[in-house]
Amino acid sequence: MPVKAFMEYIEMMDKYVLSSTTDLEGKITSASQAFCTLTGYSEIELIGKKHSILRDEQTPDSVYQSMWSAIRCGETWQGELRNKRRDGSHFWVHVHIKPNYDTLGNIVGYTAVRQDITDHKRVQELMLIDELTQAYNRRYFNQVLHPKIESARLAKRWLGFLMIDADNFKKYNDTYGHQMGDEVLVAISRCLKAQFVQPGDTVFRLGGEEFCVLYNADSPETLMQQAQLAREAMVAQNIAHSGNPPLNIVTLSMGLMALDPGQHYVDEEIYKYADEALYKAKQSGRNRVEQVHLSDEESIELF
Repeated sequence: MPVKAFMEYIEMMDKYVLSSTTDLEGKITSASQAFCTLTGYSEIELIGKKHSILRDEQTPDSVYQSMWSAIRCGETWQGELRNKRRDGSHFWVHVHIKPNYDTLGNIVGYTAVRQDITDHKRVQELMLIDELTQAYNRRYFNQVLHPKIESARLAKRWLGFLMIDADNFKKYNDTYGHQMGDEVLVAISRCLKAQFVQPGDTVFRLGGEEFCVLYNADSPETLMQQAQLAREAMVAQNIAHSGNPPLNIVTLSMGLMALDPGQHYVDEEIYKYADEALYKAKQSGRNRVEQVHLSDEESIELF
């Protein structure tokens, strides 16, 4: 290839291919113009920094652990990552990372080539969001339940599976009308999302007035504390509901199952146990949190 044509090819690759290289410690040694444009950083700002400068707080540690485990062994890793631009906005890429070798066959660094899939992810996300409440829908719940269980287990953190139901919601709709009922559902979603704000916390509307939250903590006691705080936060909204005595405001009943990272659970059964705890909360007077207790362990189906 003539030198001029080769230089034009290099220039084109720099302008349009999202690529970067790092040393063995993960510090960036080069970044293409296209990658800089996407991230909002100049190459000078990126050189010497680790890719964690782009890391999105919602990405589980297990993703990066898997990535480093592969490339340090000389394997190519590929997957989807949600990153953060210089201005704080987010973008999605499908990334391929491969080791670079010297003439003796030693790994001396890594090259990453990416494809911007942000628009695809936005369309995909619209399919996974409940239009009314802007919480995630049941379809997304079904997709992420098992990965979240596995991620918590690898991170050795407890996973809370919290089932939530608005108390006497049918009576609310009958008294105040369905439009007001929709506003209550939006308020519930907003309240839950304001309480569960740690990376990985996810709020779902499973249908009707039924919600669910998946969230992590270091102990089952902390999971229960967080659930109680969310219940109290809804009470503090003080939304009138004459058909829900004795407080006559909108309240939530909750059923919590705390998943031990040392156990392997049957995914399909987890919903059932949390739902049974929710039913117990309803039967015990509503506006309360009931938990699947460790004393019930013999009846909990495990792998």
